[in-house]
Amino acid sequence: MNTIIEYTKYKTSTGEILECGATNVQLSEVPLESGQSVIEGIYDVGDYKIISGEAVAQTIDFWIGLRIERNTLLTESDWTQTTDTPLSDSKKAEWVTYRQSLRDLPADNSSASSADDVTFPSEPS
Repeated sequence: MNTIIEYTKYKTSTGEILECGATNVQLSEVPLESGQSVIEGIYDVGDYKIISGEAVAQTIDFWIGLRIERNTLLTESDWTQTTDTPLSDSKKAEWVTYRQSLRDLPADNSSASSADDVTFPSEPS
């Protein structure tokens, strides 16, 4: 009776996971293309990379995307701070507060573990 072995194929040079599967043959008998290697176990492409033949958990920095979004919102609201803006002083002050909240977003959400944990400030009406 053969034992089923779960495996993950990956690019040897980059550690990029290509596919996962199961086999009833030895890992050395799993068909590989040039530049590919195999490791025992199932490793999700979004969570792992294979480094030096070992599965290493990857932490994706969700702040990269949030900072891009935040910077876009700041750029789109730059007009509110110009000297010739049509806004009243009180409305301009609301925009100053909003823009500062955007800048403070990472510090104010330092305990967030995902983008879903972060709430952007509401744009002034």
